[in-house]
Amino acid sequence: MRFPVDAIFFISLPKAALRRKKLIEYCRAINLTDKFGHEPVWVEASDGNKVFHKVDNSLKKAHNRQNLSLSEIGCFASHRSIWRRVLEVGYDSVLILEDDARFDIDKANLLLDNWDKLPDFDFLHLGWQYYAGYGAQSIELVECIDGLELWKGNHMWLTHAYIINQEAAGVLWEHTHIQNNGLDAMTAWIQDHMESYGFNPSIAYQERFTSGVLRSQIHHTG
Repeated sequence: MRFPVDAIFFISLPKAALRRKKLIEYCRAINLTDKFGHEPVWVEASDGNKVFHKVDNSLKKAHNRQNLSLSEIGCFASHRSIWRRVLEVGYDSVLILEDDARFDIDKANLLLDNWDKLPDFDFLHLGWQYYAGYGAQSIELVECIDGLELWKGNHMWLTHAYIINQEAAGVLWEHTHIQNNGLDAMTAWIQDHMESYGFNPSIAYQERFTSGVLRSQIHHTG
């Protein structure tokens, strides 16, 4: 499963060794690589204690919600570190995964076999959901690849598996120097500023029914 991107990164906390091991084994089992044949690269997730952006809880308070948690802040910082790397290295595009990401193999192969049919995009969700808590969604179905439902619009939540180009990395970086919500909520409205698409039903999903040491400690909603 070779994605036509310059690099693939996956985010995982250093202490999540078993989750990371499972993901690496899974990626090797499906032969997931970038266009050069390189395996996904581990990016150490932040625990939220040392970050390089400002945190503003005023929006949370306005919606009668708890302040941003350390895990929300850490997840946000972890994704920002990859966006910065995209800009610094000059990647044309990258695939970003979290360590609970898994693929619908048939749909993923269908996508890859028809990659040239995709419209030009800045941000491509491989699996999203909609949450109306912070604004109405503007979205339309795009007829592109038979057997897959591709949508264009905004307010597409979830960040377990997505592709961005350098343009999107710049927009995301510029709009996230101050964190006023979880990663899902912030990226959902930032999608207004770029060509954003996503697949629903999902091509990539989050592994479910995990518990104990396998439960994700990365939280990024809103």
